[in-house]
Amino acid sequence: SSGINAEYGGYLSCNRFGTFIGLAHAAMTAEGDNSVLIQKVAKERLALFKPQPSVTPSEDITSSAELLNLVKIRENTLFSALGQELGVAGREGLFQCWMLEQNETIQNAGKTFGERLVADEFQRVIDETQDDTKGVLQSLLHLHLVSYVKDNAAWFLTHSIITPDQSKQLTSKFDELCRVIAADALPLIESF
Repeated sequence: SSGINAEYGGYLSCNRFGTFIGLAHAAMTAEGDNSVLIQKVAKERLALFKPQPSVTPSEDITSSAELLNLVKIRENTLFSALGQELGVAGREGLFQCWMLEQNETIQNAGKTFGERLVADEFQRVIDETQDDTKGVLQSLLHLHLVSYVKDNAAWFLTHSIITPDQSKQLTSKFDELCRVIAADALPLIESF
């Protein structure tokens, strides 16, 4: 008994692939990615798009509120640019623009919308939490937001939304939050 789940392609049963693979198939292409799903999300979101309220970032961008604001700025910028490009393409050039020219913007816009939606819902759950898990949940959300903005720092820098010094703040905050969450890592994993 090697701990391998022979029923499901040799993956360890503790990874729970067998439990969750069925949930993923409908939203994945044959290549195993979610690009088609993200295109659908971006298309629906673009049809209903109204810019998220956002403000010019402050000097210190490391608070959860500032980071969420940056996610909203990115979402607004991406969907606005996508809408403009599709408008220029018109009906005749829609397919060409959507499928061949704007795929990266579509993917980034759809994913950014998802990240903002997850952050909003995560914050709602934190606000409703009444027990001692509230602090660790807030730290997890904060880490998630720092990680997202840090991973997309090049985009924020090239669009002059943050400065190189602010980008450095992200790495420091990420490291700090990892140290904070490390104390609760095992209980968090075991709660899954």
